[in-house]
Amino acid sequence: MNNTNGRFGLADRAATTTHPVTERYSRETAVAFVIDAVESTGAATRNDFDIDRIVSTAHELADDWDLQTLTPDTFWRIASGCIRY
Repeated sequence: MNNTNGRFGLADRAATTTHPVTERYSRETAVAFVIDAVESTGAATRNDFDIDRIVSTAHELADDWDLQTLTPDTFWRIASGCIRY
């Protein structure tokens, strides 16, 4: 899918199912976003990552629960540091 709307290329599928802009973002929506992102390629599952740590770190960096405001590179840099071994 062509990424022309400024959202994550990795989450284009999620972008089409997100709630209207008027919805408030919360920790729960951030967790759902992260889980969808890490499982979107089918190469990993939520159990392969420390989801809570990704959400906390991304929230702190974005200063918002809408984690889609982060660039894909930033998001994946955070996620790659939270892989469970």
